[in-house]
Amino acid sequence: MRKIIKLTILALCIMILPGTMIYAASNQSEVSLYFNNVVQKQAAVISEGDILLPVEQLSKNLFALIALDETSKTVRIYKPNVNMVLLDNNGEIFGKVKSPSRFAFSTLLQVDHLKTEISDIKLTITDPADKTETIDNQQIKKSEENFWFKTNEFTYSFNTKGTYTIQVFFKDVNSKTWYPVSEIDVFGI
Repeated sequence: MRKIIKLTILALCIMILPGTMIYAASNQSEVSLYFNNVVQKQAAVISEGDILLPVEQLSKNLFALIALDETSKTVRIYKPNVNMVLLDNNGEIFGKVKSPSRFAFSTLLQVDHLKTEISDIKLTITDPADKTETIDNQQIKKSEENFWFKTNEFTYSFNTKGTYTIQVFFKDVNSKTWYPVSEIDVFGI
């Protein structure tokens, strides 16, 4: 319970005072935080043997939604299970494409364990040069804990060899914030 209180207080401080670390005791130290072997912008803090992590940054890395309620001083983390499959225009699953090529595809999502309400779903594709394009953006009429979602067919040009990243975003009903909840890579060969 003590760890949860410390994590909540640290998360609130980081959200209220971005870029600033507050040291409540002299025995706290800042340490580099790596996620999948990539150093993160915000450091972690070690206090009395406990590691305190920045919640907003974890949200992006762990594909989770964050809800901050300042009046009750609570932070809620929602981690839905979002599985994604890419289907070509023949309904076949794919993960590699020949470059250059242009073809139509859709994305099938299977979502479960969604313990908060969302209002929209958005899918994007980012090419090897970091150019992002929206695949689909739809409003959700009824938010459910478990559901399937298939995007409209989308035609895209895979112009170069490299990794193309497709990301799924959910918009939280209360904060109106987009959160990444899943991603998959397509390899241009």
